[in-house]
This record gives sequence, C-alpha cells and structure tokens, in this order.
Amino acid sequence: MRPFDLKNENYPGHREGAGFETDRIPEDAVLKKHGEFIAFLKRSKTSVDEEETFRNYLSDLPDEEVIGLYEALRDEKIEWEKGFFYPNIQYLFGTAFEREKDYREQQLWRENSQQQREVTRWYEEAKEKSCVWWIENHIISRHSISSCMSCGACTALCPAAEFYDFSPRMIMTIVQEKDEAEIIELLKSDTIWYCHQCGSCKPKCPRGNSPFGMISSLRQLSQIKGYHVESVRGRQQFAARHLWGGNLWNRACTLYFRNPEPIAHRDFGPRFALYFKHKEEMFRRIGACPDMDGSLSGRKVHPDTLDEVRKLWQAGGVLYLWERIEEAARRQAEELGISLDSYHEKVKSEG
Repeated sequence: MRPFDLKNENYPGHREGAGFETDRIPEDAVLKKHGEFIAFLKRSKTSVDEEETFRNYLSDLPDEEVIGLYEALRDEKIEWEKGFFYPNIQYLFGTAFEREKDYREQQLWRENSQQQREVTRWYEEAKEKSCVWWIENHIISRHSISSCMSCGACTALCPAAEFYDFSPRMIMTIVQEKDEAEIIELLKSDTIWYCHQCGSCKPKCPRGNSPFGMISSLRQLSQIKGYHVESVRGRQQFAARHLWGGNLWNRACTLYFRNPEPIAHRDFGPRFALYFKHKEEMFRRIGACPDMDGSLSGRKVHPDTLDEVRKLWQAGGVLYLWERIEEAARRQAEELGISLDSYHEKVKSEG
C-alpha cells in the first residue's frame, strides 16, 4: 500500500494536486478590503453593539460581495507539515455571517434555477391544501400507516415516551381520525418534535405501521404551513436549520467536528474538555485532517463537490423547506421586536 501523501492527494473527477486554486475571487483584494470585519470574526468575545454594527455592515453589501468574502476566507490556506490547513473555517462556522451568507446564497440558487423542481411544486401545492390532504397524499405518510388498531406497542417501547409526555399511539389515532382542527393543534405543539426518529416503533408494530415515519411527515407539513413556530421545540428548527443545514451546505456533513463544545456537553467529562482544548494537535496525531486537504475525516470539501450535492438538495426540495423555516423565523422575530440574531440565540437556548 502506498503511503498517504496529504499534500498531493487529488480528488476524483478533479485536477490533480492539493489546494483549491480559483480565479473567480480576487482573494487578496477582498480580504484587504474587509480587514476590520475579518478581525471581528476571529475574536472569541464581542459586545452586542459590535455585533449590531457588523450586521449592519453586512446588510450594506451586495449578495455577490458577501458570498465572495465568505469564499475568500474559506479558501485562504497555509502550509502545515505535509499539507494545507484552512485556518478561517473554524472562525466562519456557526456565525451570523455564515447564516446571512447562506440565506442570500440559497435565495440566488432558487432564483437562478431554470425551472421549479417537481418536489418544490408539490410542496407549494400542499401549502395551500388541507392537512388531511397531505396525510392522504404525501408519500411518507401514505407508507407509514395502513390500519392502526391502537394497541400501544409503539408507545410501550418508545424511548421518548419514557422521558416526555409523548405517545406515538395518540399521534396515529389523531391521523386516522382526520380531524383537520385537531391535526393543526398537533402541528403547533411540541409533541411531534419529541420523537428521536430512532425507528424502534416500526418493527414492533403488528400491522407494519411506521409511527416515526408519520411523525417525520408531520414535521415537514408543520414547517411548510409555518405552524412549527408555535412551539418551543418547533422554533428550534431555525437553529437546527443553520447548524446541521449550515454544515451540509458549506461542509457537506451533518456534524462538523468543532460543533460539540465542552460548555454544551459537560456530560462528556473533563477528558473531552482537555481534548477539545488541544484538538488541532490531537487530530494531527491520529492522522485526521481538520479543515485540510485530503480524503480523511474532517477535510475541507472541494467546492465542485459542494456544488454537486447542493444540486441534489435543491432537487429534493430541501431549499424550499429551509426557506419556509427562515421566513417563519424572520416574521416571528419582527413580531417580537428583536433582531434575527437575538431570535437565533433565543430559540437555541429556550426550553
């Protein structure tokens, strides 16, 4: 087996050699122009006044410049032992800057699409129809229930039911009764968000139903209709849309290795805190590639690869669902008289 050469690792279907050279962005000029803003991003602690100042700074920039600045920072690299390291990615992820860039970029993707995708057209139609129509026609809900006899096997073994006031059997009963008002109340409640989507219920159902599949379908409907913001867990989908969604959109993974910070995961213990403090050294020692070129875990994904997977998400209706979540959050933040960034922090920490 040949030794792994990180510096010269190439990517299937792309030109050989490490690094992501691009003539789309005049990086030096972009980085120099926005030097004060970049310094702000790299500070770990900032005041509320500073955050407001730089949010206003972004609002005055055209979409192309915001996206170009993000890409220039993303692609700036330094040599590190056998390969290249992209130091700015750790400062970009999860920031208000990234959220704003994603929102604008995804809008441009939708606007520049030659035609509306089939799934998106179907979602648009469903938005105007009844909840009962969705249950009868959405492919996931149709395959999730045949004839529930309310035996309770799903609730008896459900992990979420052990910790929350939660009953999959009750949800399946509401769905079968097809009472529009009752379904709407369910979509506005925390209940459908308690499910862990572990799938334990499906193999135990004597009729072959899939309560967790039905709940997945109801969650989509709640977001399309905008009912999710009526509950604490539902509102948290805005934070999730930018956490997992941001990781997918920018890093082609659902969980970025910098996400699990010790302050939010104290149950991981002091050893995890020690590891996280020295994570760059730890990853290098085990041969991983945190924000580096290569084919190992945590690598910086090639922009061409990101472009390909983004096309898949667009075709599957993901951008439409993200847009509905974003619209509902912006509308509710305005009603509460707070900024979108404050709303993001509120939903991330409440409950």
